[in-house]
Amino acid sequence: MVQLVEDVLLLIFIELQNDPASLYSCILVNKTWCRIAVPILWKYFSYAYKNPYNHKRESREKLYNVIAHFLPNSSKDKLAKNDIKLPLNLISNMLLFNYMEFFTRLTSALIEDMARLLIKENSNYKINLVENEIYNLIFNRCKNIRHFNWNTQAQLYLCPNAEEFFSNIRSLEFNFLFITPVMLLKLAVICQNITDLKIHDCDEDSLDLVLFIKMQNNLRSLSLNFNNKEEQYIQLSNIIGQKAVLLKKISLGPVITLIRPTFFPSLTYLQYLFLNNNDCDLYESVNWQEWEHYINMTTFPYLQYLKTLYLLSSIECLIIERSGEKILEIDVYHPLKTQDYPTENKKLIKMISLRCPKIIKLTLDVDPDNLEEISNLLSNCSLLEKIYFTTKNYIYPNGDKLLKIMSNKSPATLREFSFVDKWNFSLKGLESFLEDWKNKNQFPIKFTHYYKEFPKSFCWVFVKKIKKKNGNFIFKKYFQNLCGKINLNVENASGVLTLLTTANEFELYSLVKNF
Repeated sequence: MVQLVEDVLLLIFIELQNDPASLYSCILVNKTWCRIAVPILWKYFSYAYKNPYNHKRESREKLYNVIAHFLPNSSKDKLAKNDIKLPLNLISNMLLFNYMEFFTRLTSALIEDMARLLIKENSNYKINLVENEIYNLIFNRCKNIRHFNWNTQAQLYLCPNAEEFFSNIRSLEFNFLFITPVMLLKLAVICQNITDLKIHDCDEDSLDLVLFIKMQNNLRSLSLNFNNKEEQYIQLSNIIGQKAVLLKKISLGPVITLIRPTFFPSLTYLQYLFLNNNDCDLYESVNWQEWEHYINMTTFPYLQYLKTLYLLSSIECLIIERSGEKILEIDVYHPLKTQDYPTENKKLIKMISLRCPKIIKLTLDVDPDNLEEISNLLSNCSLLEKIYFTTKNYIYPNGDKLLKIMSNKSPATLREFSFVDKWNFSLKGLESFLEDWKNKNQFPIKFTHYYKEFPKSFCWVFVKKIKKKNGNFIFKKYFQNLCGKINLNVENASGVLTLLTTANEFELYSLVKNF
């Protein structure tokens, strides 16, 4: 039997890193495959179990049982002295790998869940004891962890080897409500190599937090999620300004106006910008002129990703205008509507058309009066692969004009077209669009409708068409439990039309049988 070179196997398994079932099958092939695939599979566990409660209890227990084999279990150790016997299901043979070395990410939620599942009795004392022992194990044995999500009030900096562990952390995420000023001060001493910092529920302009951020000399990505709407964070605004020159990614929300925009001119190397103003109720009281002033003083030569929520279109236009024509993705899903929104929306569409020749993915709210600008955008942005168009008002009598524009002007690279139900496409318009797309020499397109299902009559149109074409189309029954979604794939190469619908199997079977 011909053996694949191990480097080739490694490349293959890396491609499967988000497919644990396939990786597990690879592990069972032979010893070589097992040795190469196991570390990749366990790295997946450390990433996928950020929120362990998304996984089945049985799967979590199996994972935790393996980890429990590394806990101290001699009669002199704390667990044994407190009548705690772990692991629950002892593996008879010696473990083949030091699995603890494969962890690259860790969340305190996993530790808490593990302790509660390992202790089968309702004893907070024993649960806390097991948690402490797990942290001691992690800090001693997991030398490759670079991302840590801290959502616990435990004083982890007191654990043995905590200083070495936190000095190796590069990505730190924590909920501000769990972190005391003492914790921040201790962390500022032992944890100074953070490149990616995410802070949730920040409810005060904390000097301790400012000092912690100030100690991070290699900070490249900063995400601040605020939990206060009353007053501006002056100290945090200032420290962002000091760190801005090295930042490549910044995310602020859900009330961006808590931060003064004075830092914008220093964002020289910014690549990713997310401004989320979703929770700001006092739009009219915001000094948007100050934002426009500082953004107008800024250039974004390296900006590639722009995402906004409830922001003025004029500010979005200004950011795009000041960019270096390198933007790959724009997501303006919920713009802040003004009295002159159609005009502002028109300017935004024109700006994207002029300044984003390399854009690949576009999510945009479109006023129906601006479809001519959409036509120009599709002509100028020739690399677009994914489009998602929303609109605020229900379109009457229908939105078929957009379908016609999409059919005539879409770039050859387009693979996905998504839309909300308010576009109100007619069945005839949809049928014509899909027929035109099929006859063009373009990629198959994924056609996705959000929020509501198409009426059943939509399915009848294609069943009739299949019968009429007498075999030129092949009807495939394919069912997915996707809440609120319908996908339509037009496969040009094989001349196959596949209708993916949320209708249940019995309904679709009955529909076909009646013909």
